[in-house]
Amino acid sequence: MIEKDEHATDSAGQGKRHRRSADPRRRHDPERTRQAILDAANVEFGEHGFDAARVERIAAAAGVNHSLITYHFGGKKGLYDALTDRWLAKSANIIGAAEPFAEIVRDYVHWEHEDKVPTVRTLARAELDGKPFPTDDWAARLLHVVDETRKKQVRGEIRADLDIGALTLAFFAASIAPELLPQLAAAVTGADPASPEFIDRYADQLARVVYALAEAPDDRPEGPGIPPQGVGEALDERPSGS
Repeated sequence: MIEKDEHATDSAGQGKRHRRSADPRRRHDPERTRQAILDAANVEFGEHGFDAARVERIAAAAGVNHSLITYHFGGKKGLYDALTDRWLAKSANIIGAAEPFAEIVRDYVHWEHEDKVPTVRTLARAELDGKPFPTDDWAARLLHVVDETRKKQVRGEIRADLDIGALTLAFFAASIAPELLPQLAAAVTGADPASPEFIDRYADQLARVVYALAEAPDDRPEGPGIPPQGVGEALDERPSGS
């Protein structure tokens, strides 16, 4: 009887030291656990900012022991870096696709809206708070995204007189506007920015803007350049009805 009580006490102690995931699939799937932690961290960072975010709350939301955050990410800063890296990797995959730039913009709007835990809120909160600063690798990968867009300019999908860095920034901002500025979006469009109908129309309108950028040269005398011959060729790739 005494042995049974000691065993029960020991088991209780182990229970306090090792929280097991509520989802049994995560116990044998490190990648699933990792993604669950990232999703929980995304919500925490988005709501509280980097400084006020708490690893304990992230672990509780993910259903894991907080030691797993250290194991997988090395701590809060590593977790934040991994979260931004996940968003950047997906962004780079979309923007680096072979389809016309206008269709990439359309796809990007849909992805940002359909992302179950929008990372852009976390990134915007970090920008407003002024920290943490992006890593050199993160900045280099963003420049790679700019380079991918520049390749599309060389192919004639974007006017030659446009600065690709500024254009990339503009379309990042435009793509995430319904998510970050829903009240403003509703006010200026008269529609619900969370509705699928709004996202479909908004994505289509941004795609049309990109096609127009390939079509319309800047004829002002002070214009810095003239589009090369053949810039309209990419328009032939548009789906019917665009």
